[in-house]
Amino acid sequence: MTAQQPVALSRLPRRIPEIRPLTGLRIVAALLVVVFHIRGNLRAAFPDVAEAFWPILDSGLLGVDLFFALSGFVLTINYVDAAGVRLARSRTARFLWARIARIWPAYAVTLLIAGIWHAGLPVVGWEDPVPPEDLSAMSFLRQFFLVVLWDEPGYDRLTWNGPAWSVSAEALAYLAFPVLALLLFRLDRAVRARTLIWLGLAVLVPLMILGSISLYGPYLWLIRLAGGFVAGSLAALVVRKVWAHIDEHPHRSWPTVLTWVSVVGVVGTLYLTYGIDRPAARILAVLFFPLLLIGLSLSRSGLSRLLATEPFVFGGRISYSVYLTHMVLVIEPFWALQTRWPGSLPDDSLVARSYFIAVPVLACLTGWLLWRFVEEPAQRKMRTMVVDVPAEDAERAPELPTLQPAGDTVVGGRVDPQAVAAADGGVGLDRAPAAR
Repeated sequence: MTAQQPVALSRLPRRIPEIRPLTGLRIVAALLVVVFHIRGNLRAAFPDVAEAFWPILDSGLLGVDLFFALSGFVLTINYVDAAGVRLARSRTARFLWARIARIWPAYAVTLLIAGIWHAGLPVVGWEDPVPPEDLSAMSFLRQFFLVVLWDEPGYDRLTWNGPAWSVSAEALAYLAFPVLALLLFRLDRAVRARTLIWLGLAVLVPLMILGSISLYGPYLWLIRLAGGFVAGSLAALVVRKVWAHIDEHPHRSWPTVLTWVSVVGVVGTLYLTYGIDRPAARILAVLFFPLLLIGLSLSRSGLSRLLATEPFVFGGRISYSVYLTHMVLVIEPFWALQTRWPGSLPDDSLVARSYFIAVPVLACLTGWLLWRFVEEPAQRKMRTMVVDVPAEDAERAPELPTLQPAGDTVVGGRVDPQAVAAADGGVGLDRAPAAR
């Protein structure tokens, strides 16, 4: 069987191990956003090194687009069979509650921390290095309920915790997914893998056109979200089709080759666009993201094996919290110190250089603390609040076996809730980063 031929769901294995390389990829995306936010400091502190890696440092905001693609991928892998047959109130409500349990507790805690930070600095007579646009009760409520971005053309200084704008964007994607799943479910049965790949690239074309002009245009965040999310969803359908038969392919190493081609394509695009002084065209690198997800999901060697190691996988699990804490708990406090004592803490001083080198490590530390004491336990508790509606469950079609990339296990056609709760921080952004 070739990768072009549809795969019957009955032939899918009933238990699929975690797609660990994609879990590991999440921490890479998160750290790209972290270094993006201090790229100016790094350029002043280490000019020669920063200049050599500038196309990558200055393009770290594309980690947001990678997270959008990962989010579409993981939701499609896990939910398309259950949600794609028809819309059902109970099933949709359970899905949305699971997503809220995944992203909201850690988000709400960092929102409160950011509010105390921005409101407290003027009280003690310090200048806020990154003041939000609106520090009002209405802004707090819009952020608290995850809708702050939905009617805004841009996101600069919109959220009190700067990168958290993408969490509001993700919430919008979650709301739309049950409807999108109806289309994905039918595409999965009617369209071949090769065609799905082309469709995944096609949905990114509007982003390529508009993003090549400016990534900060009005409502371009919506184009980024829709393009990345749907491209990731279509990539997941491709993986579903070829997973069970990958060993039968005459060229078993093609996923590894595809992975390296995608990586070279991303890096090459960044250096080429900066080399010709067209940095806005760096968005073209996003075209390789769905191919990268497919390659990493199916490969067993090379970069896939590296990202599947324990340090990367653990980093992937805490990546959402790393993303949420890196600005308000790690970067902005030092910026405030620099603003307060500019002569003592210039970027090229020994203290500043040491701190900027340590920023990724500190972000991982604060992220682990948030994950360990807020994100993971709160998600586990909130999942226990779900109540099934027997009447609708009786009418529901039996759940078909599906790939479970976050370590979820399928037993008798049903997902083991303990495994889901433990592994929901695996593959996929579920909450993902965004750079300002």
